[in-house]
Amino acid sequence: MKTFKIMAVAMFALSMFAFLGCDDEKQPGFVTVYLDHDVAGEALEFDNIKYTSKAGHPFSVARLKYYVSNVTLLEADGTAFEIKDVHYRDAAEASTRSFSATNVPSGKYEKISFIYGLDETVNVDGGLPNTQTNINMEWPIPGDQGYHYMKLEGKYDSLGMGVIKNFNLHTGATMGNQNYIKISLPLSAFSVDGNTWGIYLEMDINEWLENPNTWDFEEFGPMIMMNQNAQEVLKANGSTVFKIDKVEKE
Repeated sequence: MKTFKIMAVAMFALSMFAFLGCDDEKQPGFVTVYLDHDVAGEALEFDNIKYTSKAGHPFSVARLKYYVSNVTLLEADGTAFEIKDVHYRDAAEASTRSFSATNVPSGKYEKISFIYGLDETVNVDGGLPNTQTNINMEWPIPGDQGYHYMKLEGKYDSLGMGVIKNFNLHTGATMGNQNYIKISLPLSAFSVDGNTWGIYLEMDINEWLENPNTWDFEEFGPMIMMNQNAQEVLKANGSTVFKIDKVEKE
């Protein structure tokens, strides 16, 4: 009888250990990425010539539409989890502001990486679903395939002299060149363990126009889709366009 009681106690202890052990297992979580916009720290406001470029042109923004892709979270040891393959953002459409991933593996994430635009594996004719949005983002240049990375459009007052002109900063692959940008940003390290997190990315539109190259609307004109020199300038400037605004538990 004593032996039986000892065995029963041992079995109970083992079952409790297993139960507690299960409770201690880390759980997957939920992460949402938000894409917001400003102009040198000022909130983005459409159709108002209130910003001034480094080249000296007051300007407004009429529309901002773009793709980000291969959005990935990285741990310190390089372990990666892709949150989103392709996301389309229209700054005028609140429904496109964010995207989410469920079942994000538990871990401590220290970086987020993504592609501004689309890489060559996706950026081909028919590479994206045949929705009206993607059709409207197609790159209509003979000999070039795929889609715009971005349509940033507006008006500017040429050197503040009252001469209002249009600008179209359209980026994409052209003349056989891939012009997408690989972005990697450090995060305030956060741990996923059955919880919900929000990562807030901010695009500073002003960075397209001044860092490291001063973009002059007058120099390149309103149509740059076949101008690889213009695309190279924007590609260089685009490396500092995105920043982390905040990371917070939700």
